[in-house]
Amino acid sequence: MTEQNQSERGQTGSPFGLQDIEQLRLMLEGHSVVDWRRLALRDLAHVDQLLDRQGLDISQPVDVARLNRIHEQAVDYVLANFERRLADEISHPHDVRELFLLASRGGALRSDACMILKVMHIIHHAAGRELLYQLPMPIRELFHQVERRVFDAFDQMKARGIRVVELAGSRKAEHAIITKLLCRRDSQAAQVHDRQRFRIVTEELSDVLDVLVYMGKHLIPYNYVVPGESRNDLIDFEATLDGDHRLRQIRPLLQTIGATNQADEAHRINQFTATDYRDINFVVDMPLRLEDGHASIAADAIAQNGRVVFVLVEFQVVDRETHVRNNQGASRHDLYKSRQRDRALVRLNPEKLSVSRQD
Repeated sequence: MTEQNQSERGQTGSPFGLQDIEQLRLMLEGHSVVDWRRLALRDLAHVDQLLDRQGLDISQPVDVARLNRIHEQAVDYVLANFERRLADEISHPHDVRELFLLASRGGALRSDACMILKVMHIIHHAAGRELLYQLPMPIRELFHQVERRVFDAFDQMKARGIRVVELAGSRKAEHAIITKLLCRRDSQAAQVHDRQRFRIVTEELSDVLDVLVYMGKHLIPYNYVVPGESRNDLIDFEATLDGDHRLRQIRPLLQTIGATNQADEAHRINQFTATDYRDINFVVDMPLRLEDGHASIAADAIAQNGRVVFVLVEFQVVDRETHVRNNQGASRHDLYKSRQRDRALVRLNPEKLSVSRQD
């Protein structure tokens, strides 16, 4: 089967296609989509599904206009900053969504289509961040919107037969944020990624894959998974592909992204987490489309930046057996918090160094 047929038809006999597995790998490994060389989208319906996760509803004329504007800005950027000529199919497409399909197929136009889409990805993100700063509303209202989406997705997973047994959402308390920042050398509030966090517990380890693929298809925008913030102690990605004859066919089609940065790997290690703690953990900058009531408040800002903002959300996925083990012995959450507080005290008062050494 050729690469193009694989991306258009999905894998024969498998519920997962190439795009699903590429997204899964990014979530598990914490790579950046900017380093991707191609997509694997099948058709315009597949593109629309992806755009919906970016907060863009292609059935709404205002969102089509916004997509076109982002494309124009991306083309202007490339032409102004690089000595590169773009084909009309790239710079003036009849439908901007066609770029996603060009980026998913072989041919001379794929590289330039990917380039423009990467710039569009950055522009959309930067505009959403700018809009968030201008909103005259508390962030907790956006957290409510995230919670509705996540809990709806949880219900839909159960309805589809995916064996999820628990969904727990939490928001980091003010004192917990202070403690975390005291523990980190890069102590900036903007770098606290788990102000809002969700833990999903599956029946068995084998169900984790189904949950992650579903999330990539229907809940989170894989391209806004925060690079360098993923942790995976549960799934051996390569062994999982090799161990399933249906998925094994996909492995040769995976694109080469590059070696994992050792600095990123070191950054992902949480020094306060017990060595036997296991889970899958990643952070997403979730695009949220402003609801009508909010949109009227920020009309001027929306005219400039669109109506999508971004909110950082952390996801933890674990199977039931591992979840039970994580709450026993040195992995217990109260001991984790105690180790954090000890470290915070040492930084506030270095004379208390002996406190951490006794832990």
